[in-house]
Amino acid sequence: MSHSRHWANIAETGTTIGMRILVLAYRIGGPWLFKICLFPVICFYFLFRRDSRQASREYLQRVRKKATQLPAVTLLLSFRHFWQFALSLIDKFAIWMGKIPLDQVVVHNLELIDQLTASKQGGIFVISHLGNFEVCNALSQSYPGLKLTVLHHTKHAEKFNQVFNQYTCESTVQMLQVTDMDAALAMRLSEKVERGEFVAIAADRVPINNPTSTVACEFLGEPADFPRGPYILANALAVPIVMLVCIKQQGTYHVYFEKLSEGGKVARSEREAFILQTAEKFARRLEYYTCRAPLQWFNFYSFWQKPYSSAGLNKTAP
Repeated sequence: MSHSRHWANIAETGTTIGMRILVLAYRIGGPWLFKICLFPVICFYFLFRRDSRQASREYLQRVRKKATQLPAVTLLLSFRHFWQFALSLIDKFAIWMGKIPLDQVVVHNLELIDQLTASKQGGIFVISHLGNFEVCNALSQSYPGLKLTVLHHTKHAEKFNQVFNQYTCESTVQMLQVTDMDAALAMRLSEKVERGEFVAIAADRVPINNPTSTVACEFLGEPADFPRGPYILANALAVPIVMLVCIKQQGTYHVYFEKLSEGGKVARSEREAFILQTAEKFARRLEYYTCRAPLQWFNFYSFWQKPYSSAGLNKTAP
């Protein structure tokens, strides 16, 4: 993937004024008025972002081979993919404004988090661009022990965050902008996990400033590059890795927790195997959940361009 087409270099579309209009529409008329206002925006984006259309089509063609419930890949299906992204924005607003009732959230394997919080053991949540992990914000209202810091990159989302932050409700979820992992940040995160808190990091995005720090894993039939960072960080902090996925099915949010690794430091001689095996485990589970909700994976750039680590694809992990 050329540097110019790295996901972080795809400029943010839209204006602050436009976003404020959408927020106002939501506050006045709720989700339905928001949809009416958002529809022409998505149409414009779909028509004029040819690269995103192509990426959507490529992804849909791959996932359809495994998610047999999908119809034939057409422009209409690709537009539905874009529209699902629009609906996820509505969900984000609802979540951060505290308008998601907990009876619309079903949590699977919450006992895993109960065990970690009860033992004051923090951990790393590996998240993805599948569904809406922000539902954890709703969970935090009922589970105050779930204190979460989300590492995110906002170089091209500053307008969105500028508007969004004005309307967020009380939460134990903290958003932390990160471009580089330096010693000061590592110390800060170490203090958080020592207090039994959790740190969330996207595990389906190539690193911004170090795009070669990846591992190639089989995903939807072909190797793709996944970041090494989450697994290096977990080993450095000596904490467990838990996969967090939230997908929406029939109007209900389903949150899934799955432990990918135990805590504790891995011996230097075993670190490479640990990174490869844990990344592949994440890729396999991401594929599983993606096939359950194929239109809810929101990566609108070519995910399978593999200039870096594909030659090193590990095929021995269990």
